[in-house]
Amino acid sequence: MSNLSVRTKVFIWLSLFLAVSDALFVWINYRAEQTRFQNHLEQRASYLHDLFAVELGNTSLRMQQTATFIASMPDVQEAFQRGRTAVEAEGGGAGGVRAQQARERLLKLVNVPWQELRKNFDTRQLHFQFGANATSFLRVHATDRYGDNLEGVRHTIFDAIRDQSPKEGFECGRIICGIRGVTPVFMNGRHSSDAFVGVLEAGTSFRTLLELLEKPSQAQFAVLLSMPHLTETYFPDRLATLVRENPPINGNIVEATLHPEVRDLLAMGEIDALVKNTGSTWLRVGKRHMAFTAFPLKDYLGQQDAGRAPVGTVLAWMDVSADIAQLDRDLQFNIAYAVVAFLAIEFLLFVALRKATATLETVIDYQTAELRDMAAHDELTGLYNRHYLDEFLKKEYALAHRQGRTFSVAIMDLDRFKDINDVHGHLVGDRVLVDASALVKHRLRASDLAFRFGGEEFLLIFPDTHLEDAHKLCDDLRRQLGGHALGGLEQGKATASFGVAQMAKAYESPEALIDRADHALYRAKNSGRNRVESADGT
Repeated sequence: MSNLSVRTKVFIWLSLFLAVSDALFVWINYRAEQTRFQNHLEQRASYLHDLFAVELGNTSLRMQQTATFIASMPDVQEAFQRGRTAVEAEGGGAGGVRAQQARERLLKLVNVPWQELRKNFDTRQLHFQFGANATSFLRVHATDRYGDNLEGVRHTIFDAIRDQSPKEGFECGRIICGIRGVTPVFMNGRHSSDAFVGVLEAGTSFRTLLELLEKPSQAQFAVLLSMPHLTETYFPDRLATLVRENPPINGNIVEATLHPEVRDLLAMGEIDALVKNTGSTWLRVGKRHMAFTAFPLKDYLGQQDAGRAPVGTVLAWMDVSADIAQLDRDLQFNIAYAVVAFLAIEFLLFVALRKATATLETVIDYQTAELRDMAAHDELTGLYNRHYLDEFLKKEYALAHRQGRTFSVAIMDLDRFKDINDVHGHLVGDRVLVDASALVKHRLRASDLAFRFGGEEFLLIFPDTHLEDAHKLCDDLRRQLGGHALGGLEQGKATASFGVAQMAKAYESPEALIDRADHALYRAKNSGRNRVESADGT
C-alpha cells in the first residue's frame, strides 16, 4: 500500500470507514427493531396476565353466585341442617345411618339444579361442608367421598366457615382443582351465628375460563400445576390416577388447555426454562415463529399473601411469524439502502477526489453528519431517540451545574395507547404517534427538545425552566393534544398524561430525575389520565 498515491489511500480508508458506518447503521436499526418488538411482546404479556386475572375473578364470582342460588333454597337448608345434626349426634366424620339418610335427601334435592348448572354454567363441583374443622358432608360431584376433614387444605372453605361470609378464588382440593366460590348456608334466611349451618361450594375448571379468554386475546393458553402442590393437597389414590392419565412434564401437570400440542412445547428446553423462570421470549417452532409468555399462577392463599410461592404457571403463546417477517423485510431494506447509499457515496468520493481534495472533504463531512443525524432520530416520529437522549442529558447536566442553571423534564405518555392499537390496529397507532409528535414539535419553544422515550412515551426537556413553568407548558400541550383528531381518530380520543420534574439543587443523577418524573406520571395515570402531575421535593 506504500506505493499507492495519497489520494488513493484516502479513498480506500474513507471507503472502509463508510462501509463500517453503513454496517453499523444497519445493525443499530435492526437491534432497535428487535428491542421494540421485545417491548411489544412484554406489553402484550402484561395485557394477557391482566386479562387472565380479570377473567379468573369473573369466573370465581359466577361460581360464588351459583352456590348462593342453591344455598338460598329452604329445602336445601333444612336437609343440610338435619345432616349436620345427625353427624354430630353419631360421632362426627361421616356419621351413621341418620347422616346417610340426610345426605341422600340433600343429594335428591340438589340433583335437578345441579344438572342444570352443569349444562348451562359448566359447574363441575358442588360441595357441602360444616363445622370448625370443615368436615365434608356431601360432594355432589363425587358422592362416594365424605366425612374427611378439610382444615389446612381448603382455605376458601375454612375461611368462609370461620367468617360466615362468601369467599372465592382458585384452589386445589383433595379430589380436584378448580375455580371456586363458597357461600354460607343459613336457616330461613337469618344471617346470624345461631342460624348458620355450614357452607356450600361451587366450582368449575380452567377450561371454561380458557374458552372465554382465547378469542378476545388471540392467544393460546395452558394452565400448569406443580407436582409438589398437588402432592400436598390431593388424596394419594386420586393423585396416582391423575399422574397415570395425565403424566407430568418437567414437574408440572397440564391442568387445562384447549391445545394438545402444548405437551410437545413443554418438552422443549427453551419453554421449560421459560416456565421455571417466567417472562417472555420468541423462538422458531417448526416453520412458525412463536411468542411465549409465562407468569405465575397464584391460588386463593397466594392472592391473600403476595410472598407466598405460586402453585403453578400460566403459559400463553401466539404466532408472530408475520411480525418476524416484517423484521426481516426491514433488515433487507436497510441493507439494500446501505448498499445503495454506499455505492452512491463511493461514486461521489471518486469524482470528488479527481476534482479536488477540498471537495472530497466537503462530501465526507456532509455524509458523516447525515449518518450521525439519522442515528440520533427516531425513524417513525422524527423526534430525537433514546440513544441521543442519554448523550444530551449528560451534557446538559454538566452545563447546568457549571453555570448554576436549572432545567425541567417531563415524561408524556399517550393514554390507553394499547386500546387504540388493539381496537384500531397498529397502523392507526403509528399515525397517532406521528401526529402527536408533530404537534409536540410545533408547540414547543425553540429552546425545548422532544425525544421518543419508549413505545408511546416521550421525554421533553425545558432548559432554564422552573417546575411551575414546565407544568404550565405541559398542561397547554395536553389541551392541544386533546383538542386534535390525532391519527384520524375523533377529537379527544387520543389524550396524554404528563409527569414533570425539575433538576434538584443538590446533585442527583439524570436517572434519578427521570425516575421522579416517571413517578409523577404514574400519579397522573392513577388520578384519571389526561392530566399533568409534578414531582415532589424540587
